[in-house]
Amino acid sequence: MTSHDELPYATIRATARTEGLVAAALLLHAGPAAGRVVYGPAGHALVPREVAGEQATATCLGEVALHGRSLVALREPARAEMNAAWTLGLAWLRYGLSEGLLEHCRSYLGGRTSDGSPLLLLQLVKAQLAEAVIEQLEVLTVLEGAQPGDLDHDHLTALHQRITLADRMLLRLLGGSGFRADGPGQSAHVSELLADAYTGRAAK
Repeated sequence: MTSHDELPYATIRATARTEGLVAAALLLHAGPAAGRVVYGPAGHALVPREVAGEQATATCLGEVALHGRSLVALREPARAEMNAAWTLGLAWLRYGLSEGLLEHCRSYLGGRTSDGSPLLLLQLVKAQLAEAVIEQLEVLTVLEGAQPGDLDHDHLTALHQRITLADRMLLRLLGGSGFRADGPGQSAHVSELLADAYTGRAAK
């Protein structure tokens, strides 16, 4: 059992991969962030509607629809510091989403053919897929060896950038289907918004 200041990273990762961003974000906010909204360095937050609650002093910047669920964008100048366990959990969440995108991409490419051969077996496609997988594995190597507080802001930002890069590589392989409103591109887009909200610099 995890304590209030710990997070089940493996569960967050698996939930993001199989159930999606909102389900994993709810888990993320059930640990050190229980009962409050976590804001990034510039005072922005992107949280499930269930977490937003009554934020009397926060400015609502709008909502983001994601496969029938909603996330609320908030702005709060007077904010508490992010918990190190939470920031590491966010990286695990985004990594799990990226893994789910990889699985979707493999399934999609394996089910489509070019000149009678599955797209997944084409040399160019295999090479592009391998590049994305390499990015993911390098992120995983760092995450698996990290404890809360081990990675500073710059290291975490670099990890998020690599996850974003891997996701964009995978979306290109999906062609137009990857960018439909009900497709995997929407989750990848919101995943990037999370990174933007929580890895920026404090406003001056």
